[in-house]
Amino acid sequence: MSRRDAVLLAGRALALLFTVWALSDVSSLPERVIAYLHYANEATASSAATQYWRHYELIALGFLITRIIGFSLLAVWLRKGGSEVEELLLPSATEENSARA
Repeated sequence: MSRRDAVLLAGRALALLFTVWALSDVSSLPERVIAYLHYANEATASSAATQYWRHYELIALGFLITRIIGFSLLAVWLRKGGSEVEELLLPSATEENSARA
């Protein structure tokens, strides 16, 4: 197996892993949206606890969406391959030696 084939195989395996993680996060998206909407629909002059949970759910929803987008973009980048992915997964020996010096 050549170096390029090994990098292509590893990149596609990692892309599959990130795709599964993104789809897993997509499956919990409705739960987070419903939880946020529950607290967002409360009266504006609500208790401190309700305001806390509203902000908590908004932050959790934001990070969930960020993870989904990040995993998806990373999966696409790894799937395409290329010289950048090749250097990330299997750096050339000349770069390893220059980094040690």
